[in-house]
Amino acid sequence: KTNGVTPRRWIHQANPKLSALFTRYIGCKKWILDLGELFKLEAHLDDETFQNEWMEVKKENKQRLADYIQRKYDIELDANVLFDIQVKRIHEYKRQLMN
Repeated sequence: KTNGVTPRRWIHQANPKLSALFTRYIGCKKWILDLGELFKLEAHLDDETFQNEWMEVKKENKQRLADYIQRKYDIELDANVLFDIQVKRIHEYKRQLMN
C-alpha cells in the first residue's frame, strides 16, 4: 500500500511516454485503473519491437532529465550511463531539525 499515489497513477502522470507504450501494447487504458492489466505486457516480453520502443522511451526520459539538470544546475550528464536516483519526501518535522 502506498501513501495515496498508486503505481499505475504514478506511471501515467510521471511518465506519459511509458504510459502511452503500455496503452498501445495492452490495447486499452484499463491498466490505469487496474494494475493487474499490466500482466498483459508479458505477452510482448520477447517482442523485439516492444523492447526497442521501451528502450527508446527510457533513453528519451534520461536525456530529458540530463537536459533539465544541465539547465538548472549547469552540470553535464551523459544520458548513456546508468542513473541511480533516489527521491524521498522529507516530513516537515524532520526539516525543522535540519534548520
